[in-house]
Amino acid sequence: MIEYVFGVVVPYVAIVIFIIGVIYRIIEWAKSPVPLKIPTTAGQEFSPLPFIRRTVYDMVDCPQTKLGTVIRMFFEVFLMRSLFRNVRYYYDKNEHVDTRWLWFFAMAFHYSLLVILIRHMRFFTNPVPDIIETIDWVDGMMKYWVPSIYVTGVLALVSLAFLWGRRLFLARERTISLPSDHIPLILFAVVLISGTLMRYFIKIDLYDVKTLAIGLFTFQPPSYEVLRGIHWLFYVHLTFVSILIAYIPFSKLMHFVGIFFSPTRNMPNDNRVHIHINPWDPEIKGITWEEYYEMYKDQLDEIAEEGYKVRPEV
Repeated sequence: MIEYVFGVVVPYVAIVIFIIGVIYRIIEWAKSPVPLKIPTTAGQEFSPLPFIRRTVYDMVDCPQTKLGTVIRMFFEVFLMRSLFRNVRYYYDKNEHVDTRWLWFFAMAFHYSLLVILIRHMRFFTNPVPDIIETIDWVDGMMKYWVPSIYVTGVLALVSLAFLWGRRLFLARERTISLPSDHIPLILFAVVLISGTLMRYFIKIDLYDVKTLAIGLFTFQPPSYEVLRGIHWLFYVHLTFVSILIAYIPFSKLMHFVGIFFSPTRNMPNDNRVHIHINPWDPEIKGITWEEYYEMYKDQLDEIAEEGYKVRPEV
């Protein structure tokens, strides 16, 4: 019975929470008005003056058109350009410190997770598509171990350790880190470590695992005998994956969707060309000076008697 709960019920509940949570967050973001024109820029803005020229980098970092904004979003999503440009300045030492190591490990972690996710699709498909087989073969080219070592598995663990250690051991990052910043890292650590143990040290019946995966995907869960034959470590792995999936809509991990709704990224810097209308601006009906004077005639007359000039602003 416990195998059915952790092998069938928990994953389905996690997926439902994930779908509902993501849809809710998207709707809330889509309904949020943008009162100000606040694109984040890092280059020369377009100018009609002929002696002010812009380079290709300016067109990406400070786009004036929608096409330029799309290009900037592409670099932001797939190459984390803002993180790549992360350079800190220490005023006391009058020097700058290059912190692009953060960009490197962030890129390594994200793309390693992407490849791992693609590799796991072989458990949900029968037959396995050639593209997944190719990715699996390239990722496991290190044949120094039986089974072969997956590069992305090792790289994901190393990157996670570095990113987590940054929050634990650097004073500045440790000060601003909240408990909610550590929860996803803990979940990722348990998932990656348990997956590594099943890959290299504790053998799992992959046939039963694939039967369970296809059964979940087709809404036809396998029999209890199949569930009971799977090693308990797999249920630990699956449970923490489910917790991580259900936690995504309520955490900073939603940045993979939220970046597309960020006005600092999805707005072109065209203040000199187009007027941004504030959706929060109410329609205010003004009054004339004569109407204002009639409303406050007694008070204004008293002010005039004191020697002050009462007249409309010009």
